Amino acid sequence: MVDELLNYKDANVIAVNWKEGAAQANYFKAAANTRVVGAVAAQLIKDLKSVGGISYSNVHVIGHSLGSHIAGYIGEIIPGLGRITGLDPAGLSFENYDVVVRLDPSDADYVDAIHTDGETIIQLAFGMSKAIADADFYPNGGKNQPGCPSTGATLLDLITGNIGQLTSSVACSHMRAIDLFTESINSDCTFNSIPCSSWSNYENGQCTSCGSGCAVMGYHSNIQSRGSFYLTTASKELYCIN
Repeated sequence: MVDELLNYKDANVIAVNWKEGAAQANYFKAAANTRVVGAVAAQLIKDLKSVGGISYSNVHVIGHSLGSHIAGYIGEIIPGLGRITGLDPAGLSFENYDVVVRLDPSDADYVDAIHTDGETIIQLAFGMSKAIADADFYPNGGKNQPGCPSTGATLLDLITGNIGQLTSSVACSHMRAIDLFTESINSDCTFNSIPCSSWSNYENGQCTSCGSGCAVMGYHSNIQSRGSFYLTTASKELYCIN
């Protein structure tokens, strides 16, 4: 993703490695550490403003899983942050909690989220299905992604910091949000998405027009987009089929 961003524009891209904080035997400790990481990253952005003169409105924070809520904490600390993109925001300890402890639209001028693994904990999913952003995108319904095997391992062992296991087939749907967003940066194909109240309505052909307005999923999402949007993708790269 860093390479794709730098290929697209002249930008300063900072990757935050919080592996030590994420690799906790107790998932809830890892979840609690997101607030600490958010505070430290927010301080870095403040320093970039005071020393380098950057504008908060030009800052785009991108976070995956627990990192989505880290981005939310950054936005809570820094008013006027330009944009936050949550890539399959983690569900456990966040989905039905107050906006104070999770990503929400107040955390930046524009908040978008891509949901790719939003089943329940019982179904061993990593993400959340709840709409938590200005614009929430649900490729293929936001649950099981095409080309991914069904989940069959212990959730809490995989949702923490073991990246080697997270990139395995077990977390395929959870990781797909990263692949979709990365592809969107320089692709000639656009992830056009249709507003709809549910995936079942979308599948049944009840949402075939833009109605209140279609939206683009990914890096080039329009900051004016609001609502829940659905689309279908391919099962492997190139994912965009519109």
